[in-house]
Amino acid sequence: MKEALKFSIVGEDDEVYEVSIERDTDDLGNLQALCACGHAKDGDFCWHRFEVLEGETANMVSDNLDDVHALRDWIKGSDIEVAMQKLSKAKTELKIAHERVEQCRKLLVRRMLD
Repeated sequence: MKEALKFSIVGEDDEVYEVSIERDTDDLGNLQALCACGHAKDGDFCWHRFEVLEGETANMVSDNLDDVHALRDWIKGSDIEVAMQKLSKAKTELKIAHERVEQCRKLLVRRMLD
């Protein structure tokens, strides 16, 4: 049996999209994140799903903000939690790399001027 948490999210185009996070009650560690937007339907990256999974509520227009807390519990121990942790680590590494590049640029500028 499947259960779902559904959220309405306003996109950049001011359209409202339904994001549904679903799980099978027989396999709580496997979540599906679905969205009604064209990108998600095409199997591409979709910010709406990421916002919901990350607990961002700024663009949420549904009246079920309390379900965001329930979703956090669903994510714990799931396959999505592992993937989100990997993404978070990669974002941190990218930020550090950007900072290193900026430091190197500043050093290069100083070397060009001395």
